Amino acid sequence: MRVHSHLNIPHRIEHLSEAQFGYFTRAQAHESGIEDYEIARATDYSQIVRVGHGVYRVVGAPADPLEDLRVAWLRLDPASSPRQRTRYPQIWVSHRSAARVLDLGVYLAGKPEFTSIRKLQPRFPARIRVRSAGLSRHEWVVRRGFAVTSVARTLADLAKEHGDRGHLGHFSADALRTGAATAEELDEALAGQVDLNVLLAMAGK
Repeated sequence: MRVHSHLNIPHRIEHLSEAQFGYFTRAQAHESGIEDYEIARATDYSQIVRVGHGVYRVVGAPADPLEDLRVAWLRLDPASSPRQRTRYPQIWVSHRSAARVLDLGVYLAGKPEFTSIRKLQPRFPARIRVRSAGLSRHEWVVRRGFAVTSVARTLADLAKEHGDRGHLGHFSADALRTGAATAEELDEALAGQVDLNVLLAMAGK
């Protein structure tokens, strides 16, 4: 009979935690052959910690300033593998949450925001937009372990919501300053909704 020690749980989910900044879900652990009692035992022995419903983090993993967003992202689709999440995503971090991941602008943490190919009913505060056709490959990138809308797609989404122009200006200025996008790409993303130079002027740039 095969016997599993609580001491090898972090090692057994290493392929998950390394790909997900130290996190894994209960569903992912089950796919790796780990039972609930083993997860509970590893928690009792302070080798992993529960950070959300069905989501755990390996003790000692580097600090993650995006933990709230990462936990929400994992909870929305707990069974998908890291590869599925970043190579064939069906859920993308978007809007203000995307600006945080891209580290552009001055958007503060709020409700996690996502775009999904299907309707979801999360059991936690979140904003989810549904695009049944999903996003084209050029509309998203992988950053900090997330599938996230590209700089241009994020600006387009924020502008369509008639967001604060000062915030849009800071986002655009940061994108230009860091080389994350060109002025032509930002102009195209804005699609005439507002002039890029006006946004930059409002941001003091």
